[in-house]
Amino acid sequence: MIFGVSPTKHAVVIAQTTGSGERFVIKSIESVQFQARSRDDLTELLRRLVVIFTRGGKSRRPTLALLGSASGRFKSSLEAIKAEAITELAAAESALPIVKVTAASLKKVLGCATGQKWQARAAERFNPTGRHKNWSQGAAGAAAAALKVAGGTT
Repeated sequence: MIFGVSPTKHAVVIAQTTGSGERFVIKSIESVQFQARSRDDLTELLRRLVVIFTRGGKSRRPTLALLGSASGRFKSSLEAIKAEAITELAAAESALPIVKVTAASLKKVLGCATGQKWQARAAERFNPTGRHKNWSQGAAGAAAAALKVAGGTT
């Protein structure tokens, strides 16, 4: 099992996945809302993530595919960067291995057409019928990061 994780400004989106390639399946998507105003807010986020990560793997330890914060022209918000750091702490507390994934690498793994954004391709690939009601760009990032770590392509 792979936890695909996409930290955003207001939530840490977690896609619990299994399989690879054409057998890649999203089992669930969970959005952990948070505010990063105080130490207590961040401590609560850490606690909630540890609970999710520790309930994930009963028979085999899952891997965490963490979509890293962007820098440069389209850089991530300070809140998303804090959420990424808290996610790394939660993975360490849960003894989960972390594989960092960059957004730049997702176009190739998703098989994007020329000029196609990876978020749009992820929606086509993972949520074509709208089955995942809480689909978002965070969910797209979490699922795509998990696919990359699973070693699968479309």
